[in-house]
Amino acid sequence: MAASAVGPVSGAQAKSQMQLTAQMILAMRAAQFDQTIDFGPFEDVCPGASFCPVPARPVKHLPNVDLAIIELDAQGHAISAANVLLSRDYPGGFPVPIDRVAGPAGTYGASLVRWRRWDIDRYNGGTFSQEDGHQLTTKGWTNNPPLTSADDIVPGRSPTPVQFMSPYPASLFKLIVAFRIMRLVDVGQLTLDTPYTYNPVAAQLAAEAARSDQPLQDHGPPARERLAVAAPSAAPGETRAIRDWMDPMITYSDNYAARALLKLLHDRNDLGAMHAELRDMGLATLQINGTNPVTGGNWQPGSIHMTALDTARLLWLIDGGQGTLWLRPDGQPVLASMLSDPSRAYLKSLLGDYGFHEALDTSSLCDKANVRPGIPALVPARWINPDGTETAGGYPYGQDVRPCNATAEVTFAHKTGLTFNYGSDAGIVRSMPGRPQRHYVIAFLSSLGYRYTDPAFASRTTYPCYDAVGAICYTQRIPGMAKQLDDFLRSSN
Repeated sequence: MAASAVGPVSGAQAKSQMQLTAQMILAMRAAQFDQTIDFGPFEDVCPGASFCPVPARPVKHLPNVDLAIIELDAQGHAISAANVLLSRDYPGGFPVPIDRVAGPAGTYGASLVRWRRWDIDRYNGGTFSQEDGHQLTTKGWTNNPPLTSADDIVPGRSPTPVQFMSPYPASLFKLIVAFRIMRLVDVGQLTLDTPYTYNPVAAQLAAEAARSDQPLQDHGPPARERLAVAAPSAAPGETRAIRDWMDPMITYSDNYAARALLKLLHDRNDLGAMHAELRDMGLATLQINGTNPVTGGNWQPGSIHMTALDTARLLWLIDGGQGTLWLRPDGQPVLASMLSDPSRAYLKSLLGDYGFHEALDTSSLCDKANVRPGIPALVPARWINPDGTETAGGYPYGQDVRPCNATAEVTFAHKTGLTFNYGSDAGIVRSMPGRPQRHYVIAFLSSLGYRYTDPAFASRTTYPCYDAVGAICYTQRIPGMAKQLDDFLRSSN
């Protein structure tokens, strides 16, 4: 069933797809992720501790990178689709075979990949002392102990020779929550004006945030995403309309709002139905497991999963299109009408208002030193101050974004995720009027959180992501790669 082409396509389209795959591999190689500087493996220890090397050194191992692009025509049909993996198993980049079936549409899945749960100790090679840096335990990449079926994200794929340990998506998983809420709106179980009272037990919230084995693991850098127990407007028993939880969760990645909506899904005993629907759609790697039904928190690597191609297809559905988008595992069509037009428009408006443009595009850090341009995207007017600087969700970027907005070529309706170990970005790229034409969905997930940086910062004694204003939280190899791909997609039309 699996092959390296997407459905029956014309010769021109097949060539375009092969070119897209080749360009993604070239861009990934050109990024030279093996030269990324690593301040890890301890959060809030290196840089600065006496045993931390100065300058910090490049990564010992290639990061895991999962990148997918679906190029779309004016009607929202896929012209080409590609998925490329990078890891120590695939140092040159691995082109994932895209599923196809006979007929006018493909499944656009990646069933040949055995997706594995993320294990940070496997990546680091064990655990280490935060007092003096010495190694406490040893763990092998895939063989110490050997991976088993318990490490599978999607069961039943053991015969495949291709395996990949999928990075934690960080706050990108809020996209799944938003999609599910709008599905419940469409079937009449909720409305955007439905009031919901978030009333977790305060002691449990505090205990969860203070767990010694989870230092900010589900929060991201303190300056960027508020801790639930410290959120200025966070008071147990607070009541808001659904839309007033949704907006902050998506537009500036507010964790308190995300916990509230996850608790709402728990209250409705809905997560099982959500996962069943995603599996039925062929999006089985999109999973939110192990969260706390009392607080909506406890977001753990190895329990919450997303892969780039499934994320890209979910965004494709949100973007919309005529007729069949892709085929479910049972052969039935997935249609844009699975979401109502108002629900798709609402989700796209939230993603279009997202304020953190600093990963695949760097418009929020316009012309800042040591920042590379990425996808030439527009910063939403909502966050721009009278002096041209951007303040998104209370976070000041400090750069005048007007020069980059003046030369922007696309809108980028997207969502990022960022923690110490993980960085992600995924969204819908559309040309602005009068600009060179392109329309595509891109999804990037990686083990490149803010512990990873660039040589310019190797001698720093604090993370560049901890700067109070204009922090640089992602290695600039990410936007550099994205710009190379956007240039290709622009010139290929």
